[in-house]
Amino acid sequence: MTTPARWEKLRARAEAVVAATLADFPPEIREEAEKVPVILDRICEDDPELLGQYNFFEPGEVSPANGPISLYLETIDEFCQDEGVDFEDEVRITYLHELGHHLGWDEGDLEERGLA
Repeated sequence: MTTPARWEKLRARAEAVVAATLADFPPEIREEAEKVPVILDRICEDDPELLGQYNFFEPGEVSPANGPISLYLETIDEFCQDEGVDFEDEVRITYLHELGHHLGWDEGDLEERGLA
């Protein structure tokens, strides 16, 4: 478990990544992405190795449920330290991966786009 100060830094960094990613989207994708809440949490209690999660995935369909997308920042941070990966890059990839599920993309679709 991270310290409160470390948690606040991770959360602020992740919020900045999500905001910058949204800002880079074309307007039609940004409009859809802004409908999906993003929850920044420490870890997934059910699966502590999970980096992110999207509820209500429907293959080939934009989900009417609008998520939410959960990003598990302590798990992402540990993964980055273990793999020598940049935290901001992994937050972005994980966010895009979960947003892809909202858009109806399955794991094969995400892999084709470099998001698996």
